[in-house]
Amino acid sequence: MPPEDPAAWDDDEWLAWLAEIDSEAPPEAERPAWRRHKSVPVAMLGAAMLGMQRAIYGDQDPEIVMIIEADGDAEDPERLEVHLDPDDPDASTVTVRPWLEESDEA
Repeated sequence: MPPEDPAAWDDDEWLAWLAEIDSEAPPEAERPAWRRHKSVPVAMLGAAMLGMQRAIYGDQDPEIVMIIEADGDAEDPERLEVHLDPDDPDASTVTVRPWLEESDEA
C-alpha cells in the first residue's frame, strides 16, 4: 500500500507499486477492428457506394403528400395571402391587403 504522505516515496517506489497493481488487474478486452474510426478512403468508398445505389434505384424515401379537399375559393379574401412555389422559390408571392384589416376594425 502507498504511504499516507506521497512525498515519502521516490519515483522508483511509485513505479514499482504501479507495476505491481497493473500486474494484478485483469487484462482489458480488445475492441473489434470494425469499431475503430473509419479512415478517409473507407468513408469515401462508402459514400460512393451510397451514391451509386441512389443513382441506380432512385430515392427510397417515400414522398409525403398532403391533400386537403375544399369547396372552392374562400368567400372573403384574406388580409395576407401566401403562395409558395417549392420548385422555384423566386416565384413565391405574398399579397398584403391592408384595407381588409381597416374594414374589420370599423
